[in-house]
Amino acid sequence: MQYVQLRAFHAVAEHGSFSRAASALGLTQPAISDQVRRLEQEFGVTLFNRRGRTVKLTDLGRRLLLTTRQMFIYERNARQLLSAEGALDAGSLLMVTDAPDLAVKIIATFRRHYPNVIISLSITNAESCLARVLNNTADIAVCAIYPSDSRIRGQELRREKLMAVVPNTDDFDEHGLTFSEFVQHGPIFREVQSVTQRLLSRELGKRGIQVTPTLLIDGREGMIEAVAHGLGVAAISPSEFIGNDRVRLVPLIGAEEEMIEYIVSLADRPPSNLLDALHAITLEMNASSVATPMPITSRRKPR
Repeated sequence: MQYVQLRAFHAVAEHGSFSRAASALGLTQPAISDQVRRLEQEFGVTLFNRRGRTVKLTDLGRRLLLTTRQMFIYERNARQLLSAEGALDAGSLLMVTDAPDLAVKIIATFRRHYPNVIISLSITNAESCLARVLNNTADIAVCAIYPSDSRIRGQELRREKLMAVVPNTDDFDEHGLTFSEFVQHGPIFREVQSVTQRLLSRELGKRGIQVTPTLLIDGREGMIEAVAHGLGVAAISPSEFIGNDRVRLVPLIGAEEEMIEYIVSLADRPPSNLLDALHAITLEMNASSVATPMPITSRRKPR
């Protein structure tokens, strides 16, 4: 059994396909397939059930994945420990976020100080961000959940109240919508894991408003596109708004719940100069350069 064989198995198991695993490792698909095949042949076992391009872990494969996850966590910890003694002129960090605009601002500031450090950014929902920090598959997260978990350390970055995304037509006044008016226009809801959706549900619950959504949609981009096509209205934090001439933001009158974004990492982690520098830079960043959303144009489309 060789390291490259376990690495190939782990990549296929995590990515769910040989082609995606090959892309992630920078190898060819035949090379990945050959390493996994050699591993199976050496021990006379089957790790994947293969049907065309679809691969599923066998029971043994699932148990081996638990082991390889730990193995590669220890490998990353060893790299971080060794790199902690080096200068900040090289290295890499894995960041995950549910708020791309804020994460990119932090990365841009960090890169001005340390241009040779490579930062990889993945975008997912807040719960997945925390899960990746906790299972050590990401170094740091920018997300809207800060759990009461002693394994996590973090700092607050931004607070915002929800606003309404509406079609850019004369049907909507710039003064905004009450929550009663909001639901009358056909609310579009996000997935239940979305922090935005949880805040909206709490706002509606406070007012005793029960409503069946016009549409359930996964992701803010799809939600905004649905509003642009006249399928209803939606709620979003202002800084997450991706504007275009078909939609605009208006206030949600009386909104109380706040979207709070944090930067979080493992509290008990191997020493890392890179992470320490990233946290320090985040603390030093001017509040207006991090926390103030980009100006939102709420003008109606010219006739």
